[in-house]
Amino acid sequence: MRIFLVIPLLLSLFTYADPAPVTYSVDDKNITLSGEKYKSGYGYNLEADTVLRLVTLNWPPYIDDNLCNKGWLYQLTVSMLVKRGYGVHIEFYPWARAVREAELGKADILFPEYYITDDVMSENILTKTRNQLLALSEPIPGGDLSFVALKDHTIDYDGSINSVKNRVMGVVRSYKNSDELDELIDQGKIKTIVANSEYQLIHLLLNGRVELIVADLEVLKASIYKSLLSNRDKKKMLNALVALSPSIEYKALYYEISKSTANWQSILADINAEIVIMRKNNTFESFINNKKQQCYNLG
Repeated sequence: MRIFLVIPLLLSLFTYADPAPVTYSVDDKNITLSGEKYKSGYGYNLEADTVLRLVTLNWPPYIDDNLCNKGWLYQLTVSMLVKRGYGVHIEFYPWARAVREAELGKADILFPEYYITDDVMSENILTKTRNQLLALSEPIPGGDLSFVALKDHTIDYDGSINSVKNRVMGVVRSYKNSDELDELIDQGKIKTIVANSEYQLIHLLLNGRVELIVADLEVLKASIYKSLLSNRDKKKMLNALVALSPSIEYKALYYEISKSTANWQSILADINAEIVIMRKNNTFESFINNKKQQCYNLG
């Protein structure tokens, strides 16, 4: 089966491209913080002594400029930093641009990121590793990274990357996948076609240019939900995709703080403290589900 659809390149016409109110709880009291358009992004608590510049990407259902609340990760990030007394200036970019802004010290925080090992080199300062430039936070909830195929596939996958290494794969530019997969790609042992987003990955798969795509299936689903396709075409596309089992690996998410930022260690400590509190109180799941349900039912 091959599904040929004309897929709009613009997933949504920025219906929600305005500051989203951020709601969070302190001592069982709900607080709603209004934002404002600020430079090329959005600002919160801008009267604070320290205003941090954050760079991110459109990556629904985690975070997206066009979601009604910009995603649970946006809500979480702004609320954590404001509770710690920071101002927040947040901007959306393609992922490679966001990484560049952070690695060059032009942004204070890059998110969300997968775990980065010490041997991963910077893509912008070739004499440095990513971890020499940016510091990883404690982990927050993420999702499964999987090989995704069309449902009528004939791929014999036994759970090992070796079993599919002869298949043409679609990957997103500058994304870090698993160590094993990235090493095989870097060595030229797996043929890949690079896309700029998950939505483009789907397009590659549906039109037969690749046999597998490497992605979080929930992100693929959310990209389809927010598109301009008719409900009929959305269902057709959703029903065409299947994640191969088992997943490649579960991928927790992280913040990366620029070591060029003044007092970066204190900023990292504050973020980690908020993460530890939520983990201890088991509030991540309820927070995430509440924010996801506000825009569309992906829970």
